[in-house]
Amino acid sequence: MTINRLYYAYARHALVTALKLAWVEKGSSVLVPDFICRDVLASLHAVGANPVFYPIGDDLQAVITQPLPSAQAIVVVNYFGFPADMQRVRNFVSTHTTIIEDNAHGWLSIDQDGSPLGSRTDVGITSMRKTIRLVDGAFLEWHAAAHLDTTALHNPLTPRSETLPIGFRLRRILSHIDSTSPVSVMAASRRGVRMLRRLRGQPAISENPAEEWRLPHHRAIHEASLELVEGVDQTTEVQRRRRLFERCLSVARRYDIDTPTPSLPNGVSPQGFAFFTDVGNSDEFERTMRRQRLGEVMTWPALSARSPLPPTSRLRTLHLVNFLE
Repeated sequence: MTINRLYYAYARHALVTALKLAWVEKGSSVLVPDFICRDVLASLHAVGANPVFYPIGDDLQAVITQPLPSAQAIVVVNYFGFPADMQRVRNFVSTHTTIIEDNAHGWLSIDQDGSPLGSRTDVGITSMRKTIRLVDGAFLEWHAAAHLDTTALHNPLTPRSETLPIGFRLRRILSHIDSTSPVSVMAASRRGVRMLRRLRGQPAISENPAEEWRLPHHRAIHEASLELVEGVDQTTEVQRRRRLFERCLSVARRYDIDTPTPSLPNGVSPQGFAFFTDVGNSDEFERTMRRQRLGEVMTWPALSARSPLPPTSRLRTLHLVNFLE
């Protein structure tokens, strides 16, 4: 079956087109996970849709025991590059509900059947910038399906060519230095910025609640992002990420740390190593991650205040060792 593709600056823009392909319009209901970054909701807001949340379990799979509410579309997430159980979702949604595969974390991952994540439903979105260091980069993929509203499609967007932001260029330089330096300059710089923010009375990590309501300014991908993606040795990158995951898993076992993804299926290219901080020696685990330079430890997601995820949910303790270089 032919798969079509359009490139965008951000997956949020790709999701807007995906929603339109699914006939989502003002007043439509769209099923979204309760464990989801708030910026995804900006895409729904852009088309006037209403989010209807469904639960996600500690294994990062949908918790569904009965048919889901009627909706025009459902967004299903491949968390951290691990495949969502699509059959479980198909068993409990109406045949009139379009499944949109959210693969923002899983570029280069494939499932047990050899299908690339992001291409397993009629409509899917994928982000590359969560996998390799790009100024931007995402794409929409869709199959030729009779039920899609193809009038929502547009001609490919002309890639942008303006000068890359200074901050992005600096991060690229620091990343290159880190590849040969015994000390992580990137990590030291990051700590310095966060300390400065605290001294100013600001959160250590910049927060922007408006992301829930506003899409990023740029819609077209930058030409530099396309060039960098074309130059990626995909086999080497997948192998690097799988090695890092196995090393993280080994350290996690040493410190009695739990993870929602305790095994690494064939074909998975993990965005990082997700772990819970409610058991085990998470402080020492994070120190080891930094000391061995396995990746930046971060929290995810920035939840919407509208999410019904229970305050006691274990998912609220989830952290990620991000493998982005």
